[in-house]
Amino acid sequence: MIRDLVQSDRQNWEKLYIDYAEFYKVPMNNEILDTVWSWLFDKKHVVNGLCYETEGKIVGIAHYRTMPRPLNDKYIGFLDDLFVNPNFRGKKIGQKLIMALKDIAKSNDWQVISWITHSSNDTAKKLYAKLAINTEFDLYELKRN
Repeated sequence: MIRDLVQSDRQNWEKLYIDYAEFYKVPMNNEILDTVWSWLFDKKHVVNGLCYETEGKIVGIAHYRTMPRPLNDKYIGFLDDLFVNPNFRGKKIGQKLIMALKDIAKSNDWQVISWITHSSNDTAKKLYAKLAINTEFDLYELKRN
């Protein structure tokens, strides 16, 4: 079952989010966890959260948000994070979460949903190639220091 994250999901969500950070070799701490969790439930909905639940346990999460696309004077959806418990991979949970986002896009009048993944994440890229178009844009980041 796919549904919005709720406050009582914190413990299950936290485990998945820590595993997600570990997958990308990103340090995780309680401050980051608290901040992201608060974003999911603030009134501005900085970030929205979906989850895939089976047998009372969350095994997949997706964080997404609305983002302006100035060249088209429209808003789009942006998928920030998608993670499925490795023990539940191969069951199309990631695909189901993305398709749920497609429904959300329709209800929000987003023309597209965009996301990025690491160039080495071949498993995810195989899934994404089945569902979406690789725009072939490269991502750059300018560090402030």
